[in-house]
Amino acid sequence: MERTKRRLLILLVPVCCLFYLSQHHRVFFAQGTFNFGSKLLDTDTLEDPVHGGVNATLGFGAVVAVSHASSPRREGLLWAAKLTGVEITIPPQPQWTEDDLQAFKSKKSSKIDRGSALAWMGHLNALRWFLSTPFETALIIEDDVDLSLHLPSQITLASHALRTLLTPTATLSIPNTTINTDPHFWAAPSTWEILWLGHCNDAASPHHILTHPSLAYPDPHMPPLSSIAAPASDLLRSFNLSDTRLVYKSYWPLCTFAYAVTRASAARILSAYATEGPDGCVAYDVRMLEACRDHGWKCWTVAPELFHHMAGKSEIAALNDVQAKNGSDNKGAQRQEETERRGPSVNIECAARNEGLWVDKEDTEGRRVMLEKVREAGRKGECFVGERGQRTLAGMH
Repeated sequence: MERTKRRLLILLVPVCCLFYLSQHHRVFFAQGTFNFGSKLLDTDTLEDPVHGGVNATLGFGAVVAVSHASSPRREGLLWAAKLTGVEITIPPQPQWTEDDLQAFKSKKSSKIDRGSALAWMGHLNALRWFLSTPFETALIIEDDVDLSLHLPSQITLASHALRTLLTPTATLSIPNTTINTDPHFWAAPSTWEILWLGHCNDAASPHHILTHPSLAYPDPHMPPLSSIAAPASDLLRSFNLSDTRLVYKSYWPLCTFAYAVTRASAARILSAYATEGPDGCVAYDVRMLEACRDHGWKCWTVAPELFHHMAGKSEIAALNDVQAKNGSDNKGAQRQEETERRGPSVNIECAARNEGLWVDKEDTEGRRVMLEKVREAGRKGECFVGERGQRTLAGMH
């Protein structure tokens, strides 16, 4: 019913009001039915990221994975990183004790289960590691995320869009010679606190997009509109857009699959959300949503997202299962589930964790061959999905 109301709203808004909103709220559309204002995002001058244009940490100081030592998902993440040329750091996690858990949980009103508490503590550990480094920004990812083989291209476009939106007077295209060293690759750290690149659909309405700073930009490496999950697909259809992503002020960002922080925002998270809190909370991502939605943090969302968790049981559920089985080791069963894969990942085009691309770590020659095939396809603008799959031209839907 709510989505229907939103569609009706966008249909009933007069054209003159839409034009007014575009001029006074900086809504820029690069293509589609609504083409507001004179400032459009020019992506034609961006360098092809197959040959250069974004560094191995995706324009951040580091890409930091939240992953405990026995996680069955770690190997798959590291192989996906190898396929895409992304450098991932995995800070070691402490062996959390029952005392650690009790100190974290609310004394009177705890609402959190064991798996969610451990996941929350894992995120805090990653943020503490980040603040121990000299880096100005970091991308925090969970170890069950999937990502596109075309991620470098997607990152180049998304970062360009954010810079355009937050620093409209700056040069729109950063020369390639500065990309590896420019700390403002994703716009000045003073202009944002949380950047949501991986989430389970920040369900913004057309009205929210039109009344807050927003920008639409073309991205050829997207799933077809028919394969994009709601509500992101509903939002794109509202503006008659396809092959297009949006960057906008976060509305209801849930799930911490992949989010970027600055040094200031990481310290703020650790200060505000170091424990479950006196009133209790079911999960870390709920607190992060509240920070953006209710407490005025400077949060920005890319939708559809660039990272999404793989289909199947989460690590939180797996940890809770282990507890239910009196602490028995469930790692073997989890690893089998990881390698068998459970279907395509939501909103991810040309997924790097596609089962057809997996090669055992011990098969050095097999991995070398697979890397070459993936890179050859990338140079041709194609998606290589493995020997059991096929090559498909990027953008052919």
